[in-house]
Amino acid sequence: MKKLSLIALGILAGSFTGLRAQTFSSTSTAPILDNQYHFTTITVSGLPNSLDTSFGLCTVCFDIVHPYVGDIDIYVISPAGDSIRLINNQGGGGDNYAGTCLNMAATTSVLLGQAPFTGTFIPEVSLNYYNQGQNPNGIWRFGVRDEAPNDTGFVVQASLTFCNNPPPDPPQMPGPCDYYNGGNCYCPNGSPSCDLLPDMTASYDYIIQDHVEQPGIIRVGNATPNIGWGPMEIRASSFCWCDTVPVNCSTSVCPNGDQPTQQLYQRIYHKNNGVITYYDTLTQGRMSNHPTHGHVHVNNWSEFTLRTFDPNEPDARNWPIVARGSKISFCLINLGDCTSNNGWCRDTLNNILTMDSIPNAPFGRVSGCGTEQGIYTGMLDIYSSGLPDMHIDLTGVCNGSYYIISETDPDNNFFETNDENNWVAVPITLNLQSNPITTGFNLSQSGTAIVASNNNTDVISFEWDFGDGNTDTINNPASHVYTQPGTYTITLTQVNGCGTYTSTQVVTITGIGETASFDEQLLQVSPNPTNGIVNLTGILPGGEVMQVELYNLVGERVLNMQQRMPAGKYTLPLDLDAQGLANGTYLVRVSAGDYTAVKRVVLSR
Repeated sequence: MKKLSLIALGILAGSFTGLRAQTFSSTSTAPILDNQYHFTTITVSGLPNSLDTSFGLCTVCFDIVHPYVGDIDIYVISPAGDSIRLINNQGGGGDNYAGTCLNMAATTSVLLGQAPFTGTFIPEVSLNYYNQGQNPNGIWRFGVRDEAPNDTGFVVQASLTFCNNPPPDPPQMPGPCDYYNGGNCYCPNGSPSCDLLPDMTASYDYIIQDHVEQPGIIRVGNATPNIGWGPMEIRASSFCWCDTVPVNCSTSVCPNGDQPTQQLYQRIYHKNNGVITYYDTLTQGRMSNHPTHGHVHVNNWSEFTLRTFDPNEPDARNWPIVARGSKISFCLINLGDCTSNNGWCRDTLNNILTMDSIPNAPFGRVSGCGTEQGIYTGMLDIYSSGLPDMHIDLTGVCNGSYYIISETDPDNNFFETNDENNWVAVPITLNLQSNPITTGFNLSQSGTAIVASNNNTDVISFEWDFGDGNTDTINNPASHVYTQPGTYTITLTQVNGCGTYTSTQVVTITGIGETASFDEQLLQVSPNPTNGIVNLTGILPGGEVMQVELYNLVGERVLNMQQRMPAGKYTLPLDLDAQGLANGTYLVRVSAGDYTAVKRVVLSR
């Protein structure tokens, strides 16, 4: 990205004796772009060559406009290149840092602040890191890293203040339980020694608040609170694959075009009296690796299903599945807390939890969308329904009452205190999908012709089966002409999101019908198709009066004649032009004694 070099304002020079607080600023605005680092430069000069406890860096102040400050990290980098991360993804979905200052003498940690963070806070890492012999003169950089898409902003101003006797670190930093303050951390059983494991849940209240039904789909928001005793933290490993083949983790694309996967480390913090240590353990499952963006995504972090209630099954994860959603794969970020987002954090008895009722909140060391991610205890990650793939496909689902089941870490890839409280069942009613089909259909008959119709429009497919081997999957109403006398069952099959529906009616056809066996000898028609004259030929079983009839396809008789013929072979020309008939298909019926034969003839001029 383009780096802006800004001229420091208010530079004071003079003797090193009688030093006063001096502030160096950068006041030009600069953009914060998605998934990028941004640095604003601040030039410092005229100060002693070494910072220490008598004169050092005291305060960092800034104003930032950003609509989702939980996406960003804030850094300060000295002229020597030493970097500290002052704020790591705090403030959730809140807006802006407005008049924000960081100072070790503040009474409130930035971990407990809320956007827009107006006032003075203790940073996550001590400013006194620089007051140990650093030369302050030169180019300082105020850095902002945006770790997620969709939200951008800009730095309004940033300043560094150096003063006499910079305040020391407070006795507790930054909260009641922290990596440096293990004595104020608690174990689940009250013992002095334990692993401080996370406990990831799913938020019933957030799904109630953020789900949007549309035809064929329901979009679902999701929040994953950590109500456990320690943070949910992951770190990238050096184990990456393309399918089953190990590759370097800098590989951006596999030979088949897929992105490589990576196994992650989960960091487990351990309390032993007042000392906190940690160990890293490889997780189950492989996660998405994005080296070009400098982060990983946790796959299978959460899963949605739509299910129907089973009164005999207490675990909703075993209820019948109607539809599935996309598995969510995202970064793990602090985007809310159990106090500000009241009701989103609950225990197994459905009691509302706040930061005060979670003993070690807000313990955690990393968050955000890099190669180190995490959700502090007492904090929660949030995925709104508008993000990609946050939905359940409702194709083929009927209107009615269902439950959305949201399960966090469904594959148990991570270690937790409780693997059985990771899900919620949220009742919903679908109103924009399919309705049950009304069975039955209308049927009218005229001679050998029938017309069948139904009024259902909410159908995916339908089929008319006329019972004589003919079907129609296109027309409604559907017309059909029978060529054989008999009794037929007409079947209508309709399919929509509510299921498959079948309706039947019986029709009886008398009179004509195209025949076979001996009747084939009684009547042959040629040429067929014909342009006007057609020859009827065949064999008569005896000297008989032969009756010849011609019908159109709606069962109307358009010709009726009799001709006495001797037994044996016969030929009888028939002039269709003389009958004034239009082009089309007709049925010729010949009767002689006990025998009848019917053939189709096509008139085509």
